[in-house]
Amino acid sequence: MQYQFFKIHHFRGISSLEVEDLKQINLLVGRNNCGKTSVLEALFLLSGMSNPQLPINIHHFRDLMLLNDEDFSYMFHHLNFETPIILRGKIDNKNREVTINPLLIDYSPHPKNRQKQQDLNNQQEMLTVSTNIVRLIEGIKLDFKSNQQVFSGQISIKEGNVKLPIEYKEKLRCAYLTPKTIMMHLDKRMEGLLIQKKLSSVIDVLKGIEPKLIDIRMGAGGMIYVDIGAEHLLPLNIMGDGMRRILAILTAIADIKNGVLLIDEIENGLHYKSLNVLWKAVISACKEYNVQLMATTHSYECIEELSNAYIGLEPEGDEIRLFRIDKKEDTHTAYKLNTRSLSAGIEKNFEVR
Repeated sequence: MQYQFFKIHHFRGISSLEVEDLKQINLLVGRNNCGKTSVLEALFLLSGMSNPQLPINIHHFRDLMLLNDEDFSYMFHHLNFETPIILRGKIDNKNREVTINPLLIDYSPHPKNRQKQQDLNNQQEMLTVSTNIVRLIEGIKLDFKSNQQVFSGQISIKEGNVKLPIEYKEKLRCAYLTPKTIMMHLDKRMEGLLIQKKLSSVIDVLKGIEPKLIDIRMGAGGMIYVDIGAEHLLPLNIMGDGMRRILAILTAIADIKNGVLLIDEIENGLHYKSLNVLWKAVISACKEYNVQLMATTHSYECIEELSNAYIGLEPEGDEIRLFRIDKKEDTHTAYKLNTRSLSAGIEKNFEVR
């Protein structure tokens, strides 16, 4: 499954953004605070639109704990609950859409409870106040469409419950890796490669980072060991970040077969000389497992090596796109470079970031 386009309205700092002509390998670039990470988060929510837990997860990825339902405002543009979040996309020629609104509870205070109402005012725990009614936030509701059918789910921190749309089963598989979560569940993904007898191809890739690598093995408790010809096997954790991160990315691609993989700061922890190894392996793995990749980067070397690796593997192909996200005041625009224009821009030393 692959996205062909997506639209974001009123999510975090993005008032409106449309990205079209997505391909198998898509790289998002742009200056700091232009919204690249927010784009990945929005796609994650759209891909898992039937899972009301995801709005909490994307904040955990930022090390931000939501303590009450009012904290869901961090998702809304200008922290404004009155403007719903709307995410749309087309994947394999099928439209999908999710709208996120706050769950509002009307509270009519008794005259004796005016002090309580004033306390609520002071704590800004209401959305609007009329003469007699206080509207409190008690969660969020996700209304989504798939194949013209409408479903809904909701989550409330205060009530401590999640309402799932049991009549809907999501077919799209999507995973989101950040620099802090990329190593999570690596042991389980490694086990999948072992079962599929696909580990040897990953080892061949990793030899580009560590030429002495002979084998990778699983130990007790999910521990991963590498054989580099020493007297004993060595824990993967003591090896360099380059080997560990490339292994994590390749196992994630294999694990999300026929799905979509989102990676924030894909170059994080990698020396620039390892980037060509990374991209050759990623391009081949995405093709083998039919995975669409969307990743962000700040690195010009990362962009350059993606272009070089793809042209080297697919001289006549056109399956990579670079989108530069520009922000001017409250307006976001995505400028697209296709395979050829990206290669030409790099050749002429244009600033493509």
